[in-house]
Amino acid sequence: MKIFPSSEYKQIIRYSLYWLVASTVIGLISGLASTLIFTCFDLATQVRTAYPWLIFFLPFVGLGIGFLFYRYGTPIERGTHLLIDEIHEPRSFIPKRMSPLIFFTAILTQFFGGSAGREAPAVQLSGALTDHIAQLLRVSKDNRKIFLISSIGSGFSAIFGLPLAGAIYGLEITALGSLRYSAVFPCFVSSIVAASVPEFFHILHPHRFYKIASFPEFNLSVILSLIVAGLIFGLVTRFFIVAIHTVGDLFAKYVTFMPFRPMLGGIIIMLLTLLAGHQHYNGLGIPTIIASFQMPLPMTDFINKTVFTAITLGSGFKGGEITPLFFVGTTLGNGLSQFLPLPLSLLAGLGLVSLFSGASKAPLTSIVLAIELFGTSISIYAVITCLLAYLFSGNCGLYRIHKPDYSEYK
Repeated sequence: MKIFPSSEYKQIIRYSLYWLVASTVIGLISGLASTLIFTCFDLATQVRTAYPWLIFFLPFVGLGIGFLFYRYGTPIERGTHLLIDEIHEPRSFIPKRMSPLIFFTAILTQFFGGSAGREAPAVQLSGALTDHIAQLLRVSKDNRKIFLISSIGSGFSAIFGLPLAGAIYGLEITALGSLRYSAVFPCFVSSIVAASVPEFFHILHPHRFYKIASFPEFNLSVILSLIVAGLIFGLVTRFFIVAIHTVGDLFAKYVTFMPFRPMLGGIIIMLLTLLAGHQHYNGLGIPTIIASFQMPLPMTDFINKTVFTAITLGSGFKGGEITPLFFVGTTLGNGLSQFLPLPLSLLAGLGLVSLFSGASKAPLTSIVLAIELFGTSISIYAVITCLLAYLFSGNCGLYRIHKPDYSEYK
């Protein structure tokens, strides 16, 4: 037996070169798409902030978005779910109309005051464009799956500026119990490349302002507080997800004509905004997320944001769930600091990553996300709250039904 068989190393070199080139291309596509989304969302937020009366046009925009997806949206209205399904049960290439539809409707949602994030449009745009390239190159079915996995991870990486969390995110949410090790190298390369593209355009990611002031000494009181926080994070995660699904089911049941659903949702969001007297719960809510690490905020902020997001997304407007989930997590953690003997900024940070853990069903990604955001000092705190939130959020998630088997513990 040869120590260095030439045939084996030829395959290794061929594999490495192929995926180095392919992953770089995927990373560049994802990075450019996410940079475009990031810039347009920021511009939309600035305009809406300067002209708050734009909220009065949200119902009309909703009617237009509803008609577009009624006329052209099947099956792309399923968004990220479509990408994940294509990885596990390939049927056909992602429709070319997905890219422009997702892009323009997500920007319109943000521009006129819907409560939604920019990560889902970035991931979906990245996935759709990557799949078009795969189609042009006529890649094999198995390689196409890796293309899509890498595009999901690199889209997340670029929009948040977190390459390690992005790579693991792409692997973990598409695993369904079986991690594709052949996708590890492409996913990490594409995520690293994608995260560097926004930096080239001097994009400043908001997480630069998420700061944890101090970490308490680890003792029994801290452990018990973390357990309580983790349980609450898990239950609120479930509330957030169920709220979106319930609103969606109610609109589908009682508003039979699809274009009228986002129009009605727009009317409700407009009225709620007028009732609130401000637009803190519209759009991304980045200023509030940053403030959660710095000062006490109203305890009701996380409930109000959940309501705004559930109506926006449940009625048919387009955008992501993760940035609103970060808002809910940080403001919930901020509020819990009134009752738990833990620093306000630490609970805000733990709320951010723990609700993400429960909603995405990706606890490993969430722990890496915590370390990448806040450093290794948070690791032991994050492990406790992320795992508890993952467990107590139950069998529902943003991207799939998760049904762990508890039967052997009866």
